[in-house]
Amino acid sequence: MSLNPTDVVLTGLGPVTSIGAGNDALWTSISQRRSLTTRRVIPVDLGRTIELAIASMPGDDRVPGLERHSRFLVEQDCSGYRDVAYSLLAIELALNDAGVEYDRSDNKIGVMQAFEAPGAEQTVARLFGMFSTPPPTPGPPLVYDTLSSFFYTMQPFVYVHLIGKAFGFHGLSTGVHNACASGAVAIEAAAQHIRSGQSDTMIVVGGEAFDTGVRLEWFRRLDLYVPDDRMKPFDSTASGFFVGEGAAAIVLESAASAEQRGATPYAVYRGGAFAQQGWKQVIPDVRAQRLSQVITNAMTSAGVTAGDIDLIVPHGAATQLSDGYEASCLADALKGQRENAVATAFKPYVGHMLAASGIIETICTLLCMKHQTVAATLHTSPDNVQLPIPLITTATERPVRTVLKLSTGFTGHDSAIVFQQPDA
Repeated sequence: MSLNPTDVVLTGLGPVTSIGAGNDALWTSISQRRSLTTRRVIPVDLGRTIELAIASMPGDDRVPGLERHSRFLVEQDCSGYRDVAYSLLAIELALNDAGVEYDRSDNKIGVMQAFEAPGAEQTVARLFGMFSTPPPTPGPPLVYDTLSSFFYTMQPFVYVHLIGKAFGFHGLSTGVHNACASGAVAIEAAAQHIRSGQSDTMIVVGGEAFDTGVRLEWFRRLDLYVPDDRMKPFDSTASGFFVGEGAAAIVLESAASAEQRGATPYAVYRGGAFAQQGWKQVIPDVRAQRLSQVITNAMTSAGVTAGDIDLIVPHGAATQLSDGYEASCLADALKGQRENAVATAFKPYVGHMLAASGIIETICTLLCMKHQTVAATLHTSPDNVQLPIPLITTATERPVRTVLKLSTGFTGHDSAIVFQQPDA
């Protein structure tokens, strides 16, 4: 299959995770079935903490290349914004992997960023600190004077600005906020912008870090947070997920641009489909089965059939309701016509990275394609699998040419996107 000049290809990957930064480090950890969680005690209120398993990033000095980006953020009065620092490193890795060279003063490179709650962790941490110590002057605490700069940096456009300033990007840049489907939506938005001819190169990036438990306590109270450190997607005994810190970035460009540069694409982005359930905030609408239609529409958009798919990478959040919804919709959409497809899930390796999860899991998927090996799903017992497709629990060498990636998010965001090998 020859590429059309208007095809959108993925030429650079930049993973920054608790089990390794960079493609080689991440793939080595996945090949070794390695995950890394720590039990962290973090503040959730004034005078109250919780202890949770988190796939935490190591310190700056243990992540090659990170310290320089952390210093840049200090210079920008954004010290401690670890999610941004991880994202900057991820972009650097992706650009280097793609071999992209550009004029920092004159380019149309843009950014589609996927962040769940920009600046929230830093603002809440400062708020806790402010109320846990006596005010410097008599009278009530000066909330605005103390937090005004934090209120400003909670706005997503500030993150876009920091990324643009760090790398000298001048193309269309914006944020995507569709819960756990954000990464897939960002990939689609970047691809559409490239196809429009307004840019040859776009960066999709997302990052996550946790300094407080204010978002995680919500998951815990909903019984979605795993009580131990074993996430078991599509297992009948699954009891929830743990979150992960880090970031992920992908370089997308037109096939014409990649060919001109002599770049070798990891994959072609064939297209996707998306839906908004418009129902509950945390419960999927299992009656409407909208994800089923999304999967069908994604295959139509990509020009593939169920029989063409080699690998399916579901969201795999390891909660009974979410996993059951995906399994039911896959069975309905594929209608038993899948011939080659198997499935695997990546969250047990790196944790649930929320809005960035679709990006890091796409990177893991493309590494499977590069190595023609389907990585194992950790912790899920073969005897307990609840999925209408064989779930790989032992790494298996097999053809990986066409991949379907699913993401489902709170507030009813469903997505399905399709990638193919350039020569598939």
